[in-house]
Amino acid sequence: MSPVAAIWMTWAVTSLWPLVGSAGVRLLEPPLFLEAGILIAVCVLSPVLISRGGFRRMLAHDVRRSLFLAGLLASGTASLVYLWALRYTSPGAAAVVSQVEILYSAILSRRFLSERIGWEQAAATALVLAGTLLILAHDAGNGHWKGDLMILATPWLYQVSHVLVKRLPPDVDAVTIAGARLFYAAWVLLPFAAWALVFQGGWPRHDGFRIARLLLVQGGVVSAAQLVLWYRAIRGADLAKSTAIILSYPALTLLLSRVLGFEMVDAAKLMGLALSFWGALWLSRLVRGGAAASTALQPAG
Repeated sequence: MSPVAAIWMTWAVTSLWPLVGSAGVRLLEPPLFLEAGILIAVCVLSPVLISRGGFRRMLAHDVRRSLFLAGLLASGTASLVYLWALRYTSPGAAAVVSQVEILYSAILSRRFLSERIGWEQAAATALVLAGTLLILAHDAGNGHWKGDLMILATPWLYQVSHVLVKRLPPDVDAVTIAGARLFYAAWVLLPFAAWALVFQGGWPRHDGFRIARLLLVQGGVVSAAQLVLWYRAIRGADLAKSTAIILSYPALTLLLSRVLGFEMVDAAKLMGLALSFWGALWLSRLVRGGAAASTALQPAG
């Protein structure tokens, strides 16, 4: 699978994250919902991890520190704050606010990965941010500010974890990275989930089928499949460009949010999403061009 294909598949799956999370935290405490979903994801990936020696590799001394930090920062801390924020804001607003991650990505990729930021990439990224700012300005007075501020505190955590992953040895594959991030995050979240289970209402006795369905989607699709696709993408493409493409996903999130009745989508939101998606398509072309150039420079044989 090419990096561009993996990026766009990740884009589609990521659009579900705010919707599934918002529905999940209405039924379970955020630490409990996140931990249960991660445990399902680890179970989904375990057959491949066992067959490829993934568990042994993720515990090796040369990678375990980076993989633990990726799990702690991204699937542990950032995802937990994000889910708590969804109790105060809508899925569409959460997705839009998350686009500030593009700035962190450009800065960190330039500083630690030596990725060059050309004028086309800067212009395309500006389009994505312009769309974001248009929607934020439109929604400034709708009462989502508390959740929005919580979400604004998370993007740098994701980006630091991605930089750590980009610097891993090339023999660590996408499934091992995804499995390790989830495996370590499960241990980080365990005390919080146990506290929620014992002292914050426990496991609901009603809505069992709905909870199970949400957890299967959260664990099998939003966690397991999304992370494998994402790491397959960024291991073969620039992190800054990949992030900017992915972070146009609010276009699909808002569409699904409207269809499912979470929120209304008006002209201002549509204009903002059009700008973001235009920028993402431009960046996609740059990624394809970079991948083609890299292939052309490879020696024959």
